[in-house]
Amino acid sequence: MKTDLTTYGSLLQSQNRAQKLKAAPPVKSDLKLADPSALKKVSGPDYKVDLSSSSGSLPTPPTPSLPSVDIPKPKLPESSSKPETPEIKKPDLKDVSDISDSAVKKGSIKKPAIVFIKGLDLFSSPSTSERGYAGVGKIAEAVEGSRIYGWDQQDEILEYIEKVHKDQPIILVGHSFGGDTAMEVADSLDSLDYGFRKVDLLITIDAVGSDNDIVPQNVKNHLNVFGENNIVLNDGPHVARRHEMTQVKNILSPLDHMDLDDDKEIQFEIVNLINQTLK
Repeated sequence: MKTDLTTYGSLLQSQNRAQKLKAAPPVKSDLKLADPSALKKVSGPDYKVDLSSSSGSLPTPPTPSLPSVDIPKPKLPESSSKPETPEIKKPDLKDVSDISDSAVKKGSIKKPAIVFIKGLDLFSSPSTSERGYAGVGKIAEAVEGSRIYGWDQQDEILEYIEKVHKDQPIILVGHSFGGDTAMEVADSLDSLDYGFRKVDLLITIDAVGSDNDIVPQNVKNHLNVFGENNIVLNDGPHVARRHEMTQVKNILSPLDHMDLDDDKEIQFEIVNLINQTLK
């Protein structure tokens, strides 16, 4: 609300208010001005840095040390032995000789073909007697990697030789009818059907027959042992079809037909020739 000072009444009211204010006692205040001289610095740690030192490094406050606490290690259960590792069984690897010939591919056997062929074994078995044709079985057992067949297993012998790699040597040893079969096997290999397969060593012991005196041209080395008293049972001496390709050695023995393969000297001759051929 504004006061109109142009009228006389209004002027008198303003003068009366001014006189009342002058007559009123002064208001006391408890607030006091602080004396600047009374203000003093609060005492505390002195962090002044001595700049006169050469290092000029600030003081490092001390690191509070913590109390060491021993933490117990967990105890593992004691065991007298190491945990067993399960054994992994390896698959059984069979030798090629343990697999039937029909399950083996042609030319996949990379080892020499050493074939022993028995005669007509009417009197004894190689595993039970020293007579009969026991010597052929014993020689076969002494030569590692050899096989033994009967005189009537010509097809099986040829089938087995086909499985042998062409770079491997072929050795044929036969007694009596087995000697005759060995000659026929060598002659069969000397053909287009078998690629004129070479026979490295052919051994016949008193071979029976009259039409197998000529050694085929694919035979490299031939040993023929025959008895002088068995004119009916043996072939007699053998000759090579081509002397420049085949070396033939004939041995005439006084022993009987049944004893030739058991003679130590003949056995030594056979084993020695086989070892030389394999080397």
